[in-house]
Amino acid sequence: MRIPQLTLCALFATLIAGPALADNDSNRKGGNNECPVGLVKGLTLDEEFGPGAQELTRCLKKRHNVKMVVQINQLCASPATATTAATCSKPYALGNIANILDDYEITHGMKVGRDYELVAVVHNGGGTLMLKNESYNKAGVLLSDRNKFETDVKALMERGVKFYFCQNTTRGYITNGTLPDFQTDGAGRSATGQMIDGVQFSTAGLTSIADFEALGYAYIQP
Repeated sequence: MRIPQLTLCALFATLIAGPALADNDSNRKGGNNECPVGLVKGLTLDEEFGPGAQELTRCLKKRHNVKMVVQINQLCASPATATTAATCSKPYALGNIANILDDYEITHGMKVGRDYELVAVVHNGGGTLMLKNESYNKAGVLLSDRNKFETDVKALMERGVKFYFCQNTTRGYITNGTLPDFQTDGAGRSATGQMIDGVQFSTAGLTSIADFEALGYAYIQP
């Protein structure tokens, strides 16, 4: 039996158009799953914020291949003028990063390494956040209250966040006595040895941020 050419063309067009229409519909819904996938506080949006909250909520449209670079260039968020961890009640940016992870992981069902990647470039006043709470200064004195937010940094690292510590800031810390000078320290102490395990270096904070942006990372300043 011979199928008319017009019918074959129509069938072929339908096969091609079908998936495209499905993708468009999926895009309108914001991704592979409805939102929220999970509940941050264990309550529906209407229960947490009031009737109609679910309908008013915009969910993320892109939930795959998401890349973000966060700049941490000061130590403290409250008050912002605090210069030591001892006088700081709330670290700069770490809470924001935790909220980002919760939104990706809980609300939208995204997975680090599969759907998103988040890196933080740390320089200037934020450098103290990259140091161990118990660490040496240039004078060889072991400080036991250097960075009370070390556990917060480690918790974010365990969730997949990568931290990059600016070497220009590190040089400044060596010069002002915050960190040991490996070249002159008689006990072989180094700046690297005072960093939280797992923290990595960048040669310069600002060029590193620009480089991440060039690689497709969205820049965030909390």
